[in-house]
Amino acid sequence: MASYPIQNAPAQLDMIYFWQNGDRYGGLAKSCRYVVRITPSKLMQAASGTTNILPDLTYLCEATEFPGRGLNTVDLRYYGPNFKLPIQTVYEDLSMTFLCRNESRERQIFDDWMEHINPQNTFDFNYRDDYSTTISMYQMSDVGSQHTATYEWSLLDAYPLLVNAQPVTWADDGVQRLTIAFTYSKWTRPGKDQVMTTNPVIKNANVIAP
Repeated sequence: MASYPIQNAPAQLDMIYFWQNGDRYGGLAKSCRYVVRITPSKLMQAASGTTNILPDLTYLCEATEFPGRGLNTVDLRYYGPNFKLPIQTVYEDLSMTFLCRNESRERQIFDDWMEHINPQNTFDFNYRDDYSTTISMYQMSDVGSQHTATYEWSLLDAYPLLVNAQPVTWADDGVQRLTIAFTYSKWTRPGKDQVMTTNPVIKNANVIAP
């Protein structure tokens, strides 16, 4: 097979260099090292007992995903090939899966939250500022103190969009789980993004306490 020289070809491709790069900046991040914290909304704060259950969700959140960000574009052409021009930022909804306990408090808090948004006795929607809140998400370090966060997102104006159905069967005695789809207006990175926010944002990301 014919070969030809590559200008500025990468020279350090041995496995040892891979591990050296992986060990930098605290090593490779692990997907199991995360924390989620939900701040009570105005209507939650007014509801008796709701705020006492919310801290438990930090420990019961079995799975989720860190938020992404995308751009909507339009195709333009002045001369030659088309090119894309961004016109709008897009924030996709995300899901959280919670482990459930026997008294179904986890299901109750999200059913109540949906009721705060759209009461079934009138089906009139409340104001978003009353039922939306801030959800804080942290990537945690795998070395050193277990309470050290290495990255943080704050989901602003967040609220549940869908309380998913919970399948049950006599053929399985596994732990019951509840998956919630959340929507939000945008996310920010406290301490990194200089933006004005209206909802409370947790400032201290180094010590995580529900």
